[in-house]
Amino acid sequence: MKLYELVGSDHTQGFSPFVWRIKLALAHKNLDYELIPLQFTEIKDALTFADSKTVPVLEDGNNVTKDSWDIACYLEETYADRPSLFGGNVGRAGSKLLNSQIIMPLLAPLFRTLVADIHDILDDADKDYFRSTREPRIGCTFEEARENYKVSLAIFKKNLWSYNKYLLTEEYFSGEAPAYNDYILYSMFLWARGTSNIKLLDDDDPLNKWLVRMDQSFGDLVAHLKR
Repeated sequence: MKLYELVGSDHTQGFSPFVWRIKLALAHKNLDYELIPLQFTEIKDALTFADSKTVPVLEDGNNVTKDSWDIACYLEETYADRPSLFGGNVGRAGSKLLNSQIIMPLLAPLFRTLVADIHDILDDADKDYFRSTREPRIGCTFEEARENYKVSLAIFKKNLWSYNKYLLTEEYFSGEAPAYNDYILYSMFLWARGTSNIKLLDDDDPLNKWLVRMDQSFGDLVAHLKR
């Protein structure tokens, strides 16, 4: 089994939040895999076989699956004898909603918060590509995004309200133990840790204690990332 991931100048450290979801899912299923690192400018040619322009891509024997949600569903169906990612069809439906629900309120402002730092960790070969494709997406230069990052960070933190509220009475977003709902959210924080030193949470946020529990559940996998 091969998992294709995105890397910067350090080719041993992937940072895509969507790849992180699948790394966590594979660990949940206790499945072994080989990581194939790709830089931004390598993805198009390297993933022609998968008809994909983005990571993650999972190659499992003759089966090739792209998109993190489709890969999670593939793992759930193909390895149904291993621990469930969703806990049944009702859980899968909820995860599918969350998968889409966080894009604009959380992933978009977080990307704008991190984008200048992400640019800094890329190889020189990728920096021009990243700037030319991402600056139009955010509507400003990376330098302007860095100068004003507190604005996008404030939006991100405000939109975490319901998740902090939920964790006042619950241990995990998937119930008594972590599963795919948790991985969808946890991957955002792993993305940030791997690219930036920006502090995302207030000290008294319940999400902090949840992050500690998640780190303990995936110690070896995430140990290299700073808190």
